[in-house]
Amino acid sequence: MPAKIHPQGLLLFLFIPIVLFLFLQHPFGVPISVLAGIVIMVGHRFVARPFFLRNAHRRCFWCAKTSNPRVPTEVYAGDLVSIDLCNPFCKESAKRFFDFCDRYRLPIRIGIFLPLVWYLVALLLNHYGKFVFPPRWNTFIFRFFIALTVVTISFAYRSGKATRKSVFPFPIHNLFLIGAKNTLLVFRYVGIWWLLASLYFLATL
Repeated sequence: MPAKIHPQGLLLFLFIPIVLFLFLQHPFGVPISVLAGIVIMVGHRFVARPFFLRNAHRRCFWCAKTSNPRVPTEVYAGDLVSIDLCNPFCKESAKRFFDFCDRYRLPIRIGIFLPLVWYLVALLLNHYGKFVFPPRWNTFIFRFFIALTVVTISFAYRSGKATRKSVFPFPIHNLFLIGAKNTLLVFRYVGIWWLLASLYFLATL
């Protein structure tokens, strides 16, 4: 069973880049692509969260390893859930991450959800001729501010405190899919790429 967790988790994680592809490239046209992306975003929870709950004690939440001895840790993430962490480093890293995200939950929400909502609304209004906003600037706003947020998190979470009680104000199942540490690394590298692309866009105006 543990061997199946990794490909299943990766498959579920791939829904995130699929949504981004739909939003940024709109291969089926703007309205259908946006609708499909939103449906996947909403529906993903109903598959990913059960996967997380079934497998939470089959591998380390932080590093995703199944081979090391693990200890359970409780986290309040909407409700009380139990995760496994496999060594003191993973435990401290996870707790610092949870604390950082909890303390800065408002700016994190603003940095991710506001650019997303702005982008989708502007994209649809542009498509229907109700609002004139340059598409390249719309993409810039979406990429730059989300990238800045996730890259900051991927480095700055270490400033969080390893508190005894952990609270995580975002969907915890998304971090479990490929391991929280691996998820942060993916977000960091993609975010840096988006930041560089954004700076190149500004430099070539």
